[in-house]
Amino acid sequence: MRKGKFIVLEGISGSGQQVKAGIVALHKTLVAQGHSVVECANPDSGRAKELGVNSMINWPFAKDARADFMFEAAVRTEIFRNIVKPALDADKIVLCKQSSISSLANAYVNGYAKNFDVLRHLEKISRGFLFGDEIYPDLTLFFDVPAEEACERIEEVLQIHHEGGIAYYEQMRAFYQKEIGRWNGVTIDASTRRGQDEIVAEAIAHVKAVL
Repeated sequence: MRKGKFIVLEGISGSGQQVKAGIVALHKTLVAQGHSVVECANPDSGRAKELGVNSMINWPFAKDARADFMFEAAVRTEIFRNIVKPALDADKIVLCKQSSISSLANAYVNGYAKNFDVLRHLEKISRGFLFGDEIYPDLTLFFDVPAEEACERIEEVLQIHHEGGIAYYEQMRAFYQKEIGRWNGVTIDASTRRGQDEIVAEAIAHVKAVL
């Protein structure tokens, strides 16, 4: 029987700084409290090169949301089977930087809303459904950054451009806000009006509540 806790930290494009700070602080705090902690990477298409997949098949990673979704599901399957499940069985706390909502959001904002229930089912299979060992988050922390702030960071600071402009970030944020309730989720105001220490302290309090 599963003993550990699976904690997912989520955020729209442009919230990476807040999410990363949250993972670092949570890891440090939990270890100091005597917990054994494991981190796992998000199952995004950017891991293709790392895994050597792009040298095996001609698939447009990070260019086609359909390809991204299928690849992310495959990577998530491996991460959950080989990293998450063994850690949870060993009574460890797993911190994951983005997971299921990220893949679904990417597909949704890129126009694949038709038959979305099928995408949900495929994502569910990647977490172990059909094989008797489905893994579900004990807690999902959504670091909520306003669309305007996220857009400025990505478009102006990092010089990464989305064709949809500000509407892209607004649509993704709206999807997350609607979706978070499905994933034992809580929303944390991660806007610039709050200090990083305040944001992190709230995240730590939520995690302590589920331990």
